[in-house]
Amino acid sequence: MEIPAKLPFSKRRLRPRIVISYIFDYVIIIACAIAFSILNTIEPFHQHFSLNNISIQYPYAVHERIPMAYALCISAAFPLALIILYTLFIDGLFSHHKPQIAASGKRKLTGPYRWKDRLWELNCGILGLLLAQGLAFVITQALKTACGKPRPDLIDRCQPRAGSKDLFPGLSNSTICTGDPKILTDGFRSWPSGHSSSSFAGLVYTSLWLGGKLHVMDNRGEAWKALLVMVPLLAASLVAVSRIMDARHHPFDVITGSMLGVVCGFVAYRQYFPPLTEPWRKGRAYPIRTWGTEPVGPDSVRFIDSRGDSSTALRNHEEERMGPPDIPSSEHIRSDVSTYRQPSNPYTSNMYNRRPHDHDADGGAWSSSEDDVTNGYEMRHGHTMGQNPGAGHHAPQYDPSNAYVSQTQPLTADPGIYAPEAMAGPGRPLTDIPGRTL
Repeated sequence: MEIPAKLPFSKRRLRPRIVISYIFDYVIIIACAIAFSILNTIEPFHQHFSLNNISIQYPYAVHERIPMAYALCISAAFPLALIILYTLFIDGLFSHHKPQIAASGKRKLTGPYRWKDRLWELNCGILGLLLAQGLAFVITQALKTACGKPRPDLIDRCQPRAGSKDLFPGLSNSTICTGDPKILTDGFRSWPSGHSSSSFAGLVYTSLWLGGKLHVMDNRGEAWKALLVMVPLLAASLVAVSRIMDARHHPFDVITGSMLGVVCGFVAYRQYFPPLTEPWRKGRAYPIRTWGTEPVGPDSVRFIDSRGDSSTALRNHEEERMGPPDIPSSEHIRSDVSTYRQPSNPYTSNMYNRRPHDHDADGGAWSSSEDDVTNGYEMRHGHTMGQNPGAGHHAPQYDPSNAYVSQTQPLTADPGIYAPEAMAGPGRPLTDIPGRTL
């Protein structure tokens, strides 16, 4: 089979390994489904048990409150429908600055995002959801099979032969059971809870995804956003609690299964989407992945002081002017620095280079799937801006005078850091150095 030269969401020609990497994502999800099916057919380990243990003497509930099919509808089908509906029809509908239609001059009702932008977001959203569920199912089933912990209703499933007693000293095992073998086998799959892990995996992912789209951590304190984000978590908790009510799992099984689901949901979300603590990214999916570039660290995003923007961090400028007590005031870093620029990063969309909560000031027409996502520059070692192989032109040299410097630490003589004091010489005061404010 010939590998396509580009993804359907981009006009750029991509290397085969990039296309293969996204195909491989779906292959991993399919492999998880196959692995779960295989693990489900393996006989689990049967732990010994005591007929006198009251914690496994609950009655067997023939009808569960939330069968697995219903749990999958809650944790997978509903989030999938939400992602499709929001991404294709709602995303950008309430944008503050919608682009105008050239012909009529009216603003676009659907917002700034193009059809291919929505398809890329849909692709990443579905990939993350399936990955969360796939990881939860495989890990849970592997642990169930290996541990073989008895369920709370094991004695009722076992139907011990008349006169059966625990060995002395010792415990009973499954050889004394006369119940349905299929039901009995499932009775040794108590830890961890599959309902809990799958529900929390899918719904924690949904909660994070929804929180990113609603900019829930934008420092504006809109309680309705927090309420909407918490609804999926409440649904997952109710599904998990129902397993204790049906005596299918011990509380420990439910708690650990829920924790496993939370981890799977979080990991899957962060593979394709930025953290909620960066609300200016508006929960948009990461751009098409690349290799050969350094990971973007937490210090790569600089605040651009918007003077009054509610997303600007609370700062005490008087304290920031204060240096260490043993440093003269003339050696303090200039106190009027209010702009921190984000160094350009290749293969990132314009949205990642915009200031926090610049609410569609440029029309909001950006996307992770932009054709020109390679128009940035790559940060190289030594604080220089290298040539971007996808841009087709050379970048200007990095100006060290614009480098980010701490507002509370003294300048050093490191050649890679702009130090005005190092430039001062005999007869040349600091005030004569460009960009230096005392």
